[in-house]
Amino acid sequence: MRSKHNLIILDSNFILLPFQFKVDYLNEIRLNLEGEVEFIIFKQILNELEAKQAREPNATKFQRELKSGLSYLEKNRNKFDITFLDETKKAIETTDEFLLRKAIELKVENNLIFLATNDSILRKKARDFGLKTIFLRQKKYLSFERH
Repeated sequence: MRSKHNLIILDSNFILLPFQFKVDYLNEIRLNLEGEVEFIIFKQILNELEAKQAREPNATKFQRELKSGLSYLEKNRNKFDITFLDETKKAIETTDEFLLRKAIELKVENNLIFLATNDSILRKKARDFGLKTIFLRQKKYLSFERH
């Protein structure tokens, strides 16, 4: 019997968590899920963060959070199974629509898909599609919604 394989799709706001709230989310997620855990980061998410960085060059807090979040991922890349996928959204879709579409596509292959986001609207849409979500509660606890 194959062990459980969890795919965690990270939204841009999750990448900023380590510096914002001192949350070691990669470790927390792995400790809370049974079986193998693979983290997925789409190029679309990195593009979105870079675009925000370019739009707000004087937002030093955001710059620090982004630098810290990317450094956290790079530092933990060998310790955790982190996959960077070179996929971006279609011209007609938003980043949220792209994430939902990719999660649904992956769900067909594997039903243990989690969308890690703190965006309440995206979480509600994910629930409507029967997707599991992970989000930060009270600025310090990860919460797992399994529908």
